[in-house]
Amino acid sequence: MPATTTPAQIRARVALAAAVALSALWIGAAFVPAILWAAVVSIAVEPLRLRLLRRWPGSDMLMAGLITLAVILIVVVPLVIAVTRAIAEVDGITHWINGARAHGVPVAAWVANLPVGSTQLTAWWTNHLATPEGAAEQIAHFDMGTIIEKSKSVGHNIVERAVVFAFTVLMLFFMIRDHDAVGAQLTRAIDRAFGDAGQRIGRQITLSVRGTVDGVVLLGLAQGVFMATLYAFAGVPHPILLGLLSGVGAMVPFGLMAIMVIALGLLVIKGSVLAAIIVGVIGGTMSFVVDHTAKPALIGGATKLPFVWVLIGIIGGVETIGLLGLFVGPAVMAALVLIWREWVADDAPLGDGTPVGR
Repeated sequence: MPATTTPAQIRARVALAAAVALSALWIGAAFVPAILWAAVVSIAVEPLRLRLLRRWPGSDMLMAGLITLAVILIVVVPLVIAVTRAIAEVDGITHWINGARAHGVPVAAWVANLPVGSTQLTAWWTNHLATPEGAAEQIAHFDMGTIIEKSKSVGHNIVERAVVFAFTVLMLFFMIRDHDAVGAQLTRAIDRAFGDAGQRIGRQITLSVRGTVDGVVLLGLAQGVFMATLYAFAGVPHPILLGLLSGVGAMVPFGLMAIMVIALGLLVIKGSVLAAIIVGVIGGTMSFVVDHTAKPALIGGATKLPFVWVLIGIIGGVETIGLLGLFVGPAVMAALVLIWREWVADDAPLGDGTPVGR
């Protein structure tokens, strides 16, 4: 005869499970972002995985390896390009500083082409940078100790993020390989805990994450390619690097505009004021249209999430937990809006069990 479970035992089991879960979260807190990133990417690539498995059934391990390798290349290749260009720029800046200390910095030709302030800037430049003494004095204003300390901090952050990225890749491989088994377990757990409502919220979060990846990452990459082409035609220095930064910046609210201001400043410095105006108008129009039409449609379309909640989710998520918030923020808002809609639906029961509409 099976032993009966008393209410006290049930409460003890719940308390024990909660204590174990909190302990595990405390121990693995440093890896939570990596697990969340892996989950986001796994959700985003699920349609691709299913398509490949329909073509090559039974190749879960191969598909997981290929998709994980593709993700690595998508992240690492642009990063290598950016780091290579940054190292080249640092080397050029070092040579410029040494030359300025030895010979001064002659007034640049682009100063005369400025639409306003050319006379004042020429006078200041002549007095403070044109001579070796003046240039050395201006360069001395930079605190090299602080710069070195910042460099050490950047190096530490790079190592830390590399470790997180490596763990993310590892988790991503197993999540893709064991997607069906893990999905079935999560479905049973959610159904036991929350019933049908939990299943609906889970689907809403999944659709939101997938829509955010399409609306943020894919559109960001497309904007980066577009801006790199525009920069190249306009004669902006380092168009590929600035296009790469524009693509990354397009994923963050107002990030593309910040990169575009730098590009416009470089054009003005070269004396290409008309080109700067054209780039500003075309780039600004493209950014406005994408941010206010295409992006909300992709992010909120699948979940019927209003634009204002998409915006709150993106900006609030980035402000709260950084880049990961781009995907977590809209997912949380999508779940919240679904709960609210079901709560106020016409057929939702009141406190006495009577439907609202009756």
